[in-house]
Amino acid sequence: MDRAYSPVDSLLEQAACIVRRKKEATATLEPAESYKRGQIEELISFANSNNLWISPSELNIEFLSKGGENEVYTGDKDDIVAKLNNFEYAGDDLENFFIRISAHNLFFCNVPYHMIGFAYNSEHEFCAVLIQPYIIAEREATEDEIAEYMKALGFEMDYIDEFHNEQYEVFDAVPNNVLYGIDGHLYFIDTQIRLRSQSY
Repeated sequence: MDRAYSPVDSLLEQAACIVRRKKEATATLEPAESYKRGQIEELISFANSNNLWISPSELNIEFLSKGGENEVYTGDKDDIVAKLNNFEYAGDDLENFFIRISAHNLFFCNVPYHMIGFAYNSEHEFCAVLIQPYIIAEREATEDEIAEYMKALGFEMDYIDEFHNEQYEVFDAVPNNVLYGIDGHLYFIDTQIRLRSQSY
């Protein structure tokens, strides 16, 4: 676990920069749907060059569950959650993934993501390996608690699980993605975030 607290913690920023450069280089030459393929190739090359491949056994973690974009693992001491994220929700541009993770860490800094490397999941999909603190929850947050928290952050509610401010939209902020910790704090563990100007 030392990797999480070493200089590789800047991996998120380095990978985001690689993805952005690849997009800028191909923006006028290729259709948007081919950005992602080229960005993944660049990240694989980056992982190979810098020995950034991770396996769950290396982290001493065990499989917990699988969702639309993440295979989720937990540590034997229940101090971390590791997610192998296949970039499914990034659409055709991996920059969306990095925007989302950076915004998450800005707004929900009590349960930040740290990117520690890359892996292939059980479906052999290329993934970013993210870790978060393991939250001991008393229960799921209520919709009212979520709405109040988001309002305090300066967001306006659009729907029961969707909010926006001038720059970002936060959605999928539903009770099973927001935990009420035993310390009385809310933990937004798995929402979606995008720039308001983005459309899918």
